[in-house]
Parts: sequence; structure tokens; C-alpha cells
Amino acid sequence: MLYLLLAVPVITAVLCFLPMRASAVEKINIWGALLTGCTAIYCIFQALVSGSAAVKSSFLVLDALSSVFVFIIGVVGTICCLYAVSYLRRDQERGELEQRRTGIFFGLLHLFLASMYLAVLADNLGVMWVAIEATTIVSALLVGFYGHKESLEAAWKYIIICTVGIAFAMLGIIFTYYAVRGISGGEEISLSWRLLFSMAGQIDPSLMKLAFIFVLVGYGTKAGLFPLHTWLPDAHSQAPSPVSALLSGVLLNCAVYAIIRFHLLTVKSVGGNFSAKLLIIFGLLSMVGSLPFILVQKDIKRLLAYSSVEHIGIIVLGVGIGGVLGYTGALLHLINHALGKSVLFLSAGTLTQKYNSKLIPKMKGIGQLLPITSTVFMASLLAIGGAPPFGLFISELNVASGGFAYVGKSVGFIFLMVIAIVFAGLIYFAGKMYFSNLPKRFIQGERFSFNHVLILLPLCLLIMQGIYMPDAFQSLIGKVVNYLIVGGI
Repeated sequence: MLYLLLAVPVITAVLCFLPMRASAVEKINIWGALLTGCTAIYCIFQALVSGSAAVKSSFLVLDALSSVFVFIIGVVGTICCLYAVSYLRRDQERGELEQRRTGIFFGLLHLFLASMYLAVLADNLGVMWVAIEATTIVSALLVGFYGHKESLEAAWKYIIICTVGIAFAMLGIIFTYYAVRGISGGEEISLSWRLLFSMAGQIDPSLMKLAFIFVLVGYGTKAGLFPLHTWLPDAHSQAPSPVSALLSGVLLNCAVYAIIRFHLLTVKSVGGNFSAKLLIIFGLLSMVGSLPFILVQKDIKRLLAYSSVEHIGIIVLGVGIGGVLGYTGALLHLINHALGKSVLFLSAGTLTQKYNSKLIPKMKGIGQLLPITSTVFMASLLAIGGAPPFGLFISELNVASGGFAYVGKSVGFIFLMVIAIVFAGLIYFAGKMYFSNLPKRFIQGERFSFNHVLILLPLCLLIMQGIYMPDAFQSLIGKVVNYLIVGGI
């Protein structure tokens, strides 16, 4: 089934690239997205609910940790593929996109999904590195898809910065390989995660520390950690909104996945303090560093992009804090941020199409123009700000509690201050957009459509997590947390 999870989006992409009518391509995209999403959920069910520790094949493995990421890619990826159908139709009506290019867009979108699935399923450091590099190439084509000067500049900046970053990650992998080869007496070994974790206790700590620093800088660039985040606001703001949702909600998490794997390996090799301290430092830096950019933004998509820098900081901080509270907070935040940010980017895309602008000062009276979309947007903004009763309140509470309990009052205090200031900033922007008067040239009102169902679904999941978390879900999160605490495979 794991190979099928990779094969379905690749086959869908190939079919989308074939010359055919846009309506036929849309159907292929819809059925391919649904089939991929169902396959992902079935694989997770096999790995977690059935009680087996992991689903394995020769080169792929789906264990407790990767199940979380496959779930995120499956849910957010399916929603974005379905939402993109009407999004592209509106862009065709506005003259932004030629109908004949619809197939190329959906083909690249499914290749993007396939590369992200491979990144979190590969049982090999080298294959994972190749998959993450592949996500850069495919998503860069999507960022510059419309061919505007700004989008092409953003795509090139994205490729150059992330390629430099990924080169650092390659050096980290080479150091890891060199350290492990020293143990095996020079014999050829594979870079299988399972093999590396079984030998972790014998790896040279000095080499492993060096490897982790390079990996953190390399994959941290891809994850958008401050101050390595410079590609992120441009790429997220210039990409079509369904792509922005995938970049922010899913792609950043794939790089975080690689960092978590190396963190677990480093902890087994050199002890818990070294990599944990680095993660705490980078986590706090990302939160504090993104703060001024969030407060002065005028572009709605750049605002959401800088918000992602802050939230990736929260996730990395939670992983660095560790323990039950830190890991639980980080895992829940991974899921919650992906759900909330995807809704925000998708609804922001509809708003920008309607106003023909991404500037916040021009988006006046969104509550009157698009009452359903804007209400979902407002609720998602509150959710991403960490307001109760949404799930992000619970995950941030866990990280804050972990900071106070395991690290020190200063970490918990800085965390809470940043969260409070960002929340106030988001409320200020949302209030200006929602409650201001609508310019007379717009016609008020919108009909309820299938796209509203797509953006309401993740929002309902966020509310459900904040009000009542089912025992089965708590049990699954508990399994993953235990997996992280004992040190992975």
C-alpha cells in the first residue's frame, strides 16, 4: 500500500499532463486526489489503529511519527486539490490563466504531493534528501506558474536559497555516513533510518553534533526558521492560493520531519541537551523574529507567511522542550497549524480574487461582500492566533506548560508574550477588514457552495479538538509521544 500511496499521485500527474479538455483534467484531478487521500488514511489505519508498530517495505516505512505527517499531507492535500478546481476557473474568467494550462497545474500539484509523501515515508536519508529537493523544484514551478515578474523572482529566490540550504543538509548526511562507517570498520552500509537508530549509541558524538548543526541549518532553511526564512514570504505570497496552503500547511512540516528524525538520532548518540538547546534557541528566534514583520504587514498573504514562521518556531520549540508536554504540544500544533493555515490561505485566495488585490487596506467590508468566506476567514484567524475554543489554544498551552516545567520561566514568559502580541495584531487586521464599510462598486452576498464545505471541514476539526478530544485520538497522539520519548525506531 505504501508504494500505491506514491503511485496514485504520480499516475494522476501523468494523466493530467496529457492534452485534453480542462473539464476532463478537473475530473482526473478530483478522483486522483480522493483516491490518494483515502489510500493515505488506510495506510495510517494499518500503522496505528491496527496495533502494529509500523508498516514496512524494502525502502519505505510508515511508523508512528511519519503517520502524523502522512495524515497532514492526505487531509490538506486533498482539500487543496479539490479547492483548486473553482480557484482556477475564477482565474480563467479573470484572464489570469489560459485554460490549456490547467492540466500542467494539476499535474505539478500531484507531483508535489508525491514528493512530499516520499519525503516522510523514505527509510533512507539519501532518498529523503532527494525527495525534499524534489519538492523544491516542483513547488518552485508552481510558485512561478502565472509567469508574472514578481512570481518568477519569488520562484528563483526560493530555488536558490533552498538549494543552498539543502546543500548544508547534504553535508550533515555525509558526516552522519562517515560517523557510522567508522563503526562498521569501513564496510559498506546503508543510510536506513532503522539501521542508524540501532547503531546510534556507538556513533562518534563529535561527528554527530557537527552533522546535526548542518542538518538544522539545511532543513531549517526549508522549514522557514528565522533568520533562514527569507524565501518564504515571497514564495507564499506569489504562489496561487491552493499552492500557498500546501507550502505553509504541509511542505514546511516535511522539513520539520527531517529535523525531528535527526534530533532523535542525535539524542541517542550524544544525549538530550545538545540538539534540544539548539531547537529551543531557533524556536524562540523564529517566534520573536517574525513578530515585527507580522505587525507591519499590508499584504494579506505575506502576513500569513510570516505567521507560518512564528508557528514553525512554536513547533520546533515544543520538540526542543520535549517530554510529554513538549512533544504533545508540538504534534498537536503540527496538525492544527496545517489545518488552520490551509483554510486561511484558501479563503484569502477567494478574497484576493474578489478584490483583485492582496493589500489589506483595500480589502474593506469583507463581511458584507463575502459573508460566508469572510466569517470562516475570521474564525480561522482567531484559531491561528491561539484563541479558545480552537485546537491551537490546547497545543500552545502544552508548549507553554512544557517551557515553564522543563526549561525555565524565561522561556515560558517569552512564549506567552509573543503569542499575546501576535494575537492582538491579528485581531487588529481582522477587525479592519471585516467591520469597515464596503466600497459601493461591489455587489454584496455569496451563495453557499462546495468550496465552503472544504474550508469548513478543517475549521470544525479545530473546534472539535478544542472542545472535546475523542479518546481514540488522544490514544493515537499518546502513542506517537511515547514513540518520541523512547527515541524513535
